[in-house]
Amino acid sequence: MTTLVTMMLMRRRDAALRGASRLLQRSMASSAGSSAAPGLSPAQIEFYETNGFLHVPGFLPPDVCDGLRARAKAYVAKCDVDEHRSIFTTKEQARRMNDRYFLESGDKIRYFFEEHAFEADQRTLRVPLELAVNKIGHNLHNLDPAFQAVSYAPRVKAILQSLEYVRPMAVQSMYIFKQPSIGGEVSPHQDGTYLYTEPQSVIGFWWALEDCTLDNGCLYGVPGSHLHGVRQRFRRTSSEQQAATGDLLETVPPKVEPFDISASVPIETKKGDLVLLHNAFVHYSMANTSPRSRHAYAVHIVESHNVAYPADNWLQNSDQKPFLPMYE
Repeated sequence: MTTLVTMMLMRRRDAALRGASRLLQRSMASSAGSSAAPGLSPAQIEFYETNGFLHVPGFLPPDVCDGLRARAKAYVAKCDVDEHRSIFTTKEQARRMNDRYFLESGDKIRYFFEEHAFEADQRTLRVPLELAVNKIGHNLHNLDPAFQAVSYAPRVKAILQSLEYVRPMAVQSMYIFKQPSIGGEVSPHQDGTYLYTEPQSVIGFWWALEDCTLDNGCLYGVPGSHLHGVRQRFRRTSSEQQAATGDLLETVPPKVEPFDISASVPIETKKGDLVLLHNAFVHYSMANTSPRSRHAYAVHIVESHNVAYPADNWLQNSDQKPFLPMYE
């Protein structure tokens, strides 16, 4: 049931999309070559259902990509390093602070640094600030008009309708920098581990804002891996466990056999391309040791119609900033 707060926020969001982001949406619509937003073709749906991912070339025009990059640059410029730097020490107390910082990011815009951005003292940056941030998350899709316009674009909704989502909700977004030379690797994983629903429903929309190649850390994935289901779940611990151990998060089961990535393929993309990611699709990326960055923007969307979003998922909304339906 749609609450009064949700209805109010949806109206505010839709007004913002009609107003401040109108030029952005017009640019996106014109790039599609039609006033009607296209969904997926039967062939695209079949490929996605068979392989667990889909590469959609030319989704965003270059000026929209540049606009999102400019917004991310502006956020980084105003980042207070002193407020955020402690999240990178491996000491136990600081690790738990990092967990808390992470847990409370679902309805905010927060900064997460590259692992190798700091000197050994964990206080001094080894690189300029604009090259030190790993990602920004996790509520850009609701709190920033430019990212909101892309996240709730008519074509995004049309794709979801093509895949028979009834009442989808965007629950997480992040801007990924994949910085030159120090951009960290992302190990093989399944998005359904982190954004679990019953039954599983999360889908990732991942946009390349720069060319993503073998050299600068493009995505890799294992076609067909989604057919085997999600193997682990990342969740909040119980209050009893927190009191006993201090741990705020856990993975269940704690250990599984490593993913077999021998059949993985690179997913190289051009600036503006979209990649759809099934919740159980095994994917990853290598470290970026090249002199070029690999910026991307991702939104994760879940079904809410006859689907449960557990209260112990790491990412939770708030009464003031609930998850908003893409459409009713």
